[in-house]
Amino acid sequence: MAQEERGDVAAPDDPSLPLFDWKDHSRFVELHVVRTGWLVLWGHYEDLGRRKILAGNRTYPEIAGVRRRLADAVLELTHKPSLAAEALLMFDRTPLPDHHPASLPEAL
Repeated sequence: MAQEERGDVAAPDDPSLPLFDWKDHSRFVELHVVRTGWLVLWGHYEDLGRRKILAGNRTYPEIAGVRRRLADAVLELTHKPSLAAEALLMFDRTPLPDHHPASLPEAL
């Protein structure tokens, strides 16, 4: 689904809050808006949710990359294709803000 078709919603006032999050028991995948694109975080919680352990993070300039990473991260965490498909369905139904990432700065 193209980003233009998702609707126009505002980004949260608190940048620490995810625009989208998927959780399954102690596992999570989160999407945050950042200056250079979309930041995807994935991992699990320990100590009854007191500690967040990151398994990975990646920034994507386009939403198509976010969709692929979401599916890959859920599959990596759960080893269940059905949960990855469910996460993609939830993601496709989530309205996201209109976001135009800034270009990366020139290399030194």
